[in-house]
Amino acid sequence: MIVSNECFIDGQKYEPGEEIWDMGSFTAVESKGSLRSYEGLSKDVDKLPHYVRTGSSALCLDTGDYYKYHKQTDTWYKL
Repeated sequence: MIVSNECFIDGQKYEPGEEIWDMGSFTAVESKGSLRSYEGLSKDVDKLPHYVRTGSSALCLDTGDYYKYHKQTDTWYKL
């Protein structure tokens, strides 16, 4: 989705004309700056954001899979 007005979504500022990061079913359940905890469905793991900090996590509610993000490698790792 392209924004028409400046807005903040998931702690990210989007200017008019920018595209909002599509996270599918994932939503932040906790946020401390750019350290985030997400919950969503396993089919959307590839949509997890890469603008977060190392240590951010994601729980897949349908499978119980748990992921942690590592900024230096820009990768979400399944634990």
